[in-house]
Amino acid sequence: MAQQPNVEIAETARPRPDLEPAPAKKWRSAKPGIPSGPADVPQGGGFGHAGPDPGWALRLVATADLPTDDPRLESVVTGLVLARASASGRAPVPEDIDVALFLCGYGEDAEPELIERRERWLAAVPHEKRPGEAAVADIDRDLIVNKMEQIRYAYRLSDKG
Repeated sequence: MAQQPNVEIAETARPRPDLEPAPAKKWRSAKPGIPSGPADVPQGGGFGHAGPDPGWALRLVATADLPTDDPRLESVVTGLVLARASASGRAPVPEDIDVALFLCGYGEDAEPELIERRERWLAAVPHEKRPGEAAVADIDRDLIVNKMEQIRYAYRLSDKG
């Protein structure tokens, strides 16, 4: 019905528009196994520790100039790049590939132990659920977050000691 011209309607009595978009709803779940908040989202074990933008690691490795065209090496390097980026809490960067190749035993100062370990990792790739998993499991998480120079230094110390 239209408003009569002699009746004034107060501003508080007028209809108010709804907010667009509506406020975020709280996470609520009474069902077991369904997270009720961001802190309840499972991590570790079979769920892993996903870092930001893992797809970028695939692109970096695909465009990198790897020493061989072996797809097993690509899987190992991708796993190590993802592990390093995730442990650092950032997206993958080209330096991660250099570190992964060093850990695989590529370079002019490659130690025989690193080359032997690389062969073991490459042999495990076809049998792994997530290719590169053995390489990630063998590397110390505290070591992989360091800069390249610190990682080289740590391996030189371990050879002398």
